[in-house]
Amino acid sequence: MSTLNQLIKFCTDASGLERSFRLFQAISQVLIFFSPARILLFQILSYLAPDRHEKLAPLSISILTSLRARFAIGRRYFRVFRFLESFAGAWRVWSEGGTGWEGRLDVGAKSFNGMYLLLETATFLDALGVEGMRVWSMEVEKVLVVEAQRFWLFALVCGIGKGVVVLWKGREKEKKEGEVKKDKGEKGEKGEKRSKPGDKEERRRREREWKVLRRMVADILDLAVPGAVVGWIPALPGTVGVLMLGSTWLTGLEVWERCGDATKA
Repeated sequence: MSTLNQLIKFCTDASGLERSFRLFQAISQVLIFFSPARILLFQILSYLAPDRHEKLAPLSISILTSLRARFAIGRRYFRVFRFLESFAGAWRVWSEGGTGWEGRLDVGAKSFNGMYLLLETATFLDALGVEGMRVWSMEVEKVLVVEAQRFWLFALVCGIGKGVVVLWKGREKEKKEGEVKKDKGEKGEKGEKRSKPGDKEERRRREREWKVLRRMVADILDLAVPGAVVGWIPALPGTVGVLMLGSTWLTGLEVWERCGDATKA
């Protein structure tokens, strides 16, 4: 029952829905540019609904391309005002004294992400393609889209850097604690319980490190998406789709776990 409640929470959560649409978008992109996967899909459709398959087969690529575009637009509805959250987060970290490397990189990641989301919001009406509702000319819109992706790329780089700093600081702290415990053991203190690798504190630390590492891997995979748009990473669309699929799964796990914690509260 708890898993069912978690699933319901995920499917009704804004971030959960956005991740779901991103997963469908990534799958569509993989199917478009990897013909074996696309052929397999339509063979399955042919088996399940032969009459329908005859109509869909000639239009398979155009159908998938249209689906990918609609999933991408659907995701943007959930991100229209998310730039406010990013800028507020950057200000909060800075005002709370985030002046070390970890804090500066965190402020940079949130600020660049805010700029990405702000430019994306500025071109939202243009992306809808409604006649008479365009805000920018086609040329200006293209420039804003590329610059938005550039800001996202910077945000990902800062996020990866922050993760490296967090992991390094955690290892240094663990090393110092190990030296302290070793010194206490050499002094022969009696009755003191030495921490074991399986205790609660150690498990929590490992869990935090795993979540940081998971986010870093997701950010590294996502680099190909804006990098290909900006032209700094020579990745093929099919490869970008595969990497996007992996990063969506990893970031979706974060939302899934958060929804699970919410159902327990």
